[in-house]
Amino acid sequence: MLRDQLTGQRENKAQKQARDLVRQMLKDKKSFAVWGAGATGKSTLDFLKQASDGVLVPQCIVDNNQALWGQNHIVSPGDFMKAEPLPERMIVSVYVADQVIAQLKDMGYTGEIIDLNVHLADDLWDFYESHMDELEELYLLLADSQSRETLAGFLNGVRENDAEYFRRINGNSKEKLLDPKIMKYTDEEFFVDVGAFTGDTIREFLELTGNKYLKIVGIEPDRKNYEVLKANIGKWGLGNISSENVAVGETDGITHFMTDMSESSHRAKSGGQEIQMRRLDTMEELQDLTVLKVSTNGCDLQALQGARSLILRNRPKISTYASGMLLWEIPEYLHKLVPEYKIYCRHYGTGIQAMICYAVC
Repeated sequence: MLRDQLTGQRENKAQKQARDLVRQMLKDKKSFAVWGAGATGKSTLDFLKQASDGVLVPQCIVDNNQALWGQNHIVSPGDFMKAEPLPERMIVSVYVADQVIAQLKDMGYTGEIIDLNVHLADDLWDFYESHMDELEELYLLLADSQSRETLAGFLNGVRENDAEYFRRINGNSKEKLLDPKIMKYTDEEFFVDVGAFTGDTIREFLELTGNKYLKIVGIEPDRKNYEVLKANIGKWGLGNISSENVAVGETDGITHFMTDMSESSHRAKSGGQEIQMRRLDTMEELQDLTVLKVSTNGCDLQALQGARSLILRNRPKISTYASGMLLWEIPEYLHKLVPEYKIYCRHYGTGIQAMICYAVC
């Protein structure tokens, strides 16, 4: 039983550590920067501001997404390293902090590096505890022991709000959504990347497959991210890779989109950008897909529901983010649609949004 794998403790270690950090920063007055312009970084900035009564202000915000450079004090990694004086402390607030920390060290940054990417509120465990029956069903559905250990470790991390649990279950974050042991790629894959961002997952897919594939389509709704994606595809100089600037969902029509949030851009009624939304089932150019990755910041199930016919016919290898209710709703949907699917669960990084569901036949 999943319940038997859960820790008896319940506390908020992350909140305590974050408040201890604020007290230390107020005391030593070291200059600092924050790495991460997405939702996690903004949450960290809000926390630092509120906990210090507005005293703690970063020298700059650093992000790898070039679409955001030059606005709202966001700078490139290269410009950050040229800063004089260089901030003495870097607070990393992205869920794949291991990659950013390695990048900082490779760039020659010698200041203090702090990984601060955990949920700071107290109410998240209550949500998961109230759905323990659904989580138990998911636990029994999972195809291997690593998936079951991952689910239990994730829930313990949430229960104690302790990133150490996440580190114990983490896979290689460069393989997030692409685990080659699960996906078992051939040289004839048609890879569709829904929520392609600026092409980071496509780039990793190319590395994992040695540039051997049939076709790749990257779909990205955020216009600024899309322009960078399109430029990156051109730089790679490879054939049969294309891109689409549309949203993917459960219906065809118009939707609103919240932009300028780096990888955290998402569909929202209050979004300032109107964009065409398509069902994968009605996109003729995708009908032969064999690998489907979905990353839509909360609308992943709707994207899969809009691909029902494609999934039934092609039974593609699927990877998707699955947090909150999606943690069990997506596996349940895919397993009912195609009972032959084996469901796997993996975690990457230190964020509560870093759970991945894989489905393969």
